[in-house]
Amino acid sequence: MVVFMVRTPCQPGLSQREQHRVGRVELYDVSFETMERNIRDQLARMLGPGGFDPARDIEGITVGRWAHGYAYSCNSLFDPEFADEELPNVVGRKPFGRLAIANSDAGAVAYMDTAIDEAYRAVQELSHCQS
Repeated sequence: MVVFMVRTPCQPGLSQREQHRVGRVELYDVSFETMERNIRDQLARMLGPGGFDPARDIEGITVGRWAHGYAYSCNSLFDPEFADEELPNVVGRKPFGRLAIANSDAGAVAYMDTAIDEAYRAVQELSHCQS
């Protein structure tokens, strides 16, 4: 059986933007060993009474540090209004010489298709650069 578990780091009391920052930092800072220990402990507490033994029953653990899952989309409730060309992600992805930025943050949406679209955009921008 494959078990899919999700942990979303957050800090109550912080703005959405700050929680995204804190979440990315935590994903980068927590060691695999700590994550593995926490996963084993949580599964043991949930399933142990039914006979589950993490040492015997877990074949492997894979951790995806999906920090781009914290790409920040402006929130009309809390963020100022920006003209389209002044949106933070638009300003942040502007080409710098022959460098172009492409990731989900550049599209302000935390999905792989956005990262792919941004990669396409960046390549198009670079194709217009003079050597």
